[in-house]
Amino acid sequence: MLLTLLQSLLQKLITVVILPTKITWVDPTTNADGSPITSGEITAYEIGVRLASGTVGVYTSTASVAPTETSELLSALTPALPLSGSFEAAVRAVTTSGASSWSVEVPFTISALPNPPNGVVVA
Repeated sequence: MLLTLLQSLLQKLITVVILPTKITWVDPTTNADGSPITSGEITAYEIGVRLASGTVGVYTSTASVAPTETSELLSALTPALPLSGSFEAAVRAVTTSGASSWSVEVPFTISALPNPPNGVVVA
């Protein structure tokens, strides 16, 4: 009886945890000098992510994205992010002339997921 009550309470405590899964951005429309960006000028986007405790502008996990994209899954970063922690992310545009400055860093957190329940019994 007590075990059944505890199992019932455990089932009610299980909740869905929504974690961040992707980073998105808006295409720039002008160059740093104010001139308009022409079609095809951007050749890629680079994504950088670092631990919040790391050095600003030094990204330990990165990804390169096609110039037609405005988002990327965090799972595409290499090396993969740790399973939990506080992070900062930034994006920059790449052209044949070089790369833009990094965007403003955006903080996000990945919370540790709980271990699965144990002692599950079907009666």
